[in-house]
Amino acid sequence: MKGLKYLISILFLLILAACHKDIPEPETMLEIESVSAIELASDIPVLGIESNAKDPFYVRHQVRGKDVLIECIVQGVSFRGHSTKDKGKILLYVDGVKKEEISSAAFIVKGLDTGTHRIRLALMKGNQPSAELNKEFYVSIP
Repeated sequence: MKGLKYLISILFLLILAACHKDIPEPETMLEIESVSAIELASDIPVLGIESNAKDPFYVRHQVRGKDVLIECIVQGVSFRGHSTKDKGKILLYVDGVKKEEISSAAFIVKGLDTGTHRIRLALMKGNQPSAELNKEFYVSIP
């Protein structure tokens, strides 16, 4: 009986000793140098949205399954409520049928049927009765 108590005590101490957090030290130290200025060479290509500067209504889309992710960049128009720029909204047409009015720059068109669809975006700027800018593109849903 005494031997069983010692055995249980030793097992309890071993379990207790194994249950502590042992956080390892980092193997390398990261040294960061401060840089005061960076000079870019003119022959380095810069990635970005080049057509945004030329196109006042730039639209980028991506198909994911039966959904289409759409992002709009519009010069001089804001989709936020508290902005000094003109307040804008986008009318969404799928295959010539008006689906909804959208008041954000990025949105998702969900649940399109299999096949090719024509999507048209009409930008309504301020309180104008007609669309100022239009973009149209085709998407293929597998």
